[in-house]
Amino acid sequence: MKVKMAKLIMCLFTLLPVKKIIVFESFFGKQFSDSPKAIHKFLLENKNEYPYRLIWAVKPGYEDEFIKQNIETVKRGSFKWLVLMARASYWVNNVRVPDWVVKNKKTTYLQTWHGTPLKKLGLDIEKLTMPGIDQATYRKTLVSDTSKWDFLIAQNDYASEKYQSAFNLSADKVKVTGYPRNDFLKNFDVDFVDEMKKEIGISTSKKVILYAPTWKDNNSHEKGSYRSVLDIDLEKMYSVLGAEYVLLIKWHYLISDQIKIPEKFKGFAIKVPQTYDINSYFVISDFLITDYSSVFFDYANLQRPIIFFTPDWETYQNEVRGMYSDIIADLPGIVVDTTTALIEAIITPTYPSTQFIESYCSQDDGAATERIVSSVIKKTLKGS
Repeated sequence: MKVKMAKLIMCLFTLLPVKKIIVFESFFGKQFSDSPKAIHKFLLENKNEYPYRLIWAVKPGYEDEFIKQNIETVKRGSFKWLVLMARASYWVNNVRVPDWVVKNKKTTYLQTWHGTPLKKLGLDIEKLTMPGIDQATYRKTLVSDTSKWDFLIAQNDYASEKYQSAFNLSADKVKVTGYPRNDFLKNFDVDFVDEMKKEIGISTSKKVILYAPTWKDNNSHEKGSYRSVLDIDLEKMYSVLGAEYVLLIKWHYLISDQIKIPEKFKGFAIKVPQTYDINSYFVISDFLITDYSSVFFDYANLQRPIIFFTPDWETYQNEVRGMYSDIIADLPGIVVDTTTALIEAIITPTYPSTQFIESYCSQDDGAATERIVSSVIKKTLKGS
């Protein structure tokens, strides 16, 4: 459907009253995950208090997990999706929607986002290196979307400050409640660990290393499609750690291609499915390796070792995205740039400090979902 027609349809249907509907979306309709999933779960468990019809927008080809969970869905981009979006009481999303999407004046848009930033975001990016878009267009479309946000969730005060400048938001629109998705990290059942390991074929006797890097603006195929880059020397890691460890590789949702792992590393290096929420991989791992991804803020809740593998640190800081300098000094782990140093950091681990956890994770106390739902979503609503 052409954008002009889609926009016209939405404009017409926004003239009608809203219904008791909440439309959820996670990572462009590709996942049942993240904070939208946590909010959905809470609303289902408290449906008498929150009598809404809960519908997920799903990109074609990604329906399996929703079918398995018996969740009501709508095809993202379809006529029905346009109508539901135009008449929903709430949108709950963790990424941006297309800037042409029209919001009903009575719809509340709860933007959960998906991580406290280390790398610069939005309007704070001084040099844009993403393909297919110039800086002026990027800023214009960003502000077009964020102007529709009624509330944005922040994990901590630091994130709140950065979001206000990056997304052109006033302080009253940012809710510092902690991340709903991280309630799981405080409340998960210990039996889940063994069950998850069994499901993806990991021996319970092995220690688990999770490698979860971000996408790189300068490593792209085209607009919105990024390359996977594996700078780790698997041969060296396997020779030292193979008998005792397993390496799980979890790509970012924007990475479209997948590096093939040589057969000789089978059982040691495993590319894990994107269908599982990343928190599932957090709780089964003993270490986290990342680069500039926000995942370390969440993982710190588990008080397990974090390693920053950043062989391109200078390039990324000075020529690509850039990082927020005030967080660099507080990184909760060791920074390395070679596989040899990475192996050493695994053998002699460094744990997040109590100060870091108190500063950046104090709101992740297991009750973030209830806080945000009770402060944003009405328990009663006129309509049908």
